[in-house]
Amino acid sequence: MARRSASDDTKGNSGRITALQALGHIGLGKERIAFVQNLATLLNAGLPITDCLKTLELETRTKPMRKIYQQIRDSVERGNPLWQAMDDQRFFSPYVIALVRIGEEAGSLAKNMEYLALQQEKDQALKSKVKMAMIYPAIVLVLVLVVVIGLGGFVLPSLVPVLHSLGGELPLVTRIVIGVSDFFTQQGAVAIPLVFGGMLALMLLHIFTRFREVTQWLVFRIPGVGRLAREATIARFGVILGGLLQAGVPLVDALVSLEEVTTIVVYRRFYGKVRDGVSLGQTFQRTFKAIRGSTTLLPISVQQLVLVGEQSGSLATILLKIADIYDRKASETAQKLPVILEPMLLLFMGGLVGTIAFAIIMPIYDVVGSVGR
Repeated sequence: MARRSASDDTKGNSGRITALQALGHIGLGKERIAFVQNLATLLNAGLPITDCLKTLELETRTKPMRKIYQQIRDSVERGNPLWQAMDDQRFFSPYVIALVRIGEEAGSLAKNMEYLALQQEKDQALKSKVKMAMIYPAIVLVLVLVVVIGLGGFVLPSLVPVLHSLGGELPLVTRIVIGVSDFFTQQGAVAIPLVFGGMLALMLLHIFTRFREVTQWLVFRIPGVGRLAREATIARFGVILGGLLQAGVPLVDALVSLEEVTTIVVYRRFYGKVRDGVSLGQTFQRTFKAIRGSTTLLPISVQQLVLVGEQSGSLATILLKIADIYDRKASETAQKLPVILEPMLLLFMGGLVGTIAFAIIMPIYDVVGSVGR
């Protein structure tokens, strides 16, 4: 029991240290990519690893990144391999660590770093396409919020006394709109921070808890957005797994790295089940059939390509081709996304504004009708 307790304490301390390190690395995503690209360039120029790290340390202007460079260089100078020094920082993904480790052990570190830099550029370009595609929906939703706040904060307060003076029972929609308007006008100092605090809380729940499963489930079911997210995820599947296999990483280890770097929960579980099946000696065909709903996550065409690659011994090449195919598909979907979402967003915006207008006009119309009668 004492040994178990000590082990649990060690794991807990390690988890806390990892979490603190992760917080310290916030905002260094671009620096992580630049590290791989610059190191690949210097290694291909023939510089020793320690000189490469020293050069990168001198060139960087970011203090946290300079500290990471220094710690990696100190570790390498003490005789540790580069992959171990990088892994100790809890800054690089298992995918990067695996490629660096294989490169060092096989004597092809410069080549692996060059390939890794190329793949990271493709991955970053794909992420940028997804972000750019989401700009239009975000702008429309912000405009909807501004319109609703304007109606509720400036228009309704002046009309509420008029609606009350008309007499008679107000419709349910009108009472709801008035209640919301009164809440924000009378309790604005509490309501507005509460709304933004709720949004922040949802964001933190998405990042640190299993609530992300709910948000990801919703995203994958939005027309257009879900298709884009699925195509981008399949493209990353091909890039990461194909790149690892091409670098010489064993299949089971490559699947472990793929599982660890995947942020989509449902896909991470799927990759874990595939890894379990392959580690037991099963073929991809048998493994895919044993996983319920596998064709929803990986289309049948993709699964067939994987099976062909497995049978022909060219799995890495096939996976990289899958990545290219779905990268193009994701680019096309990203370009079409505003056209797909525009009718839905306009209907949503019109319905919301129309509901508020209906709540205002309906009582006035009833009174005018009763006067006419």
